[in-house]
Amino acid sequence: MKIPAPTYEPGEMQRTMECEELIHPLIDTIVTSAVASGWTIDEALIAVEEAVKDIRTAKPSG
Repeated sequence: MKIPAPTYEPGEMQRTMECEELIHPLIDTIVTSAVASGWTIDEALIAVEEAVKDIRTAKPSG
């Protein structure tokens, strides 16, 4: 999976929105695949949220 480099400078609001637009379809695919495998949408979304928390606390910000 290749995600394009940002086109805006750090701190610009458009940069965050650009990243969200690129990542959203990937997360949607993960959740859709989990639901198709028999997990509920709530279970899949909670799993994604927990994964994000784990990643956020395991790595320094920046």
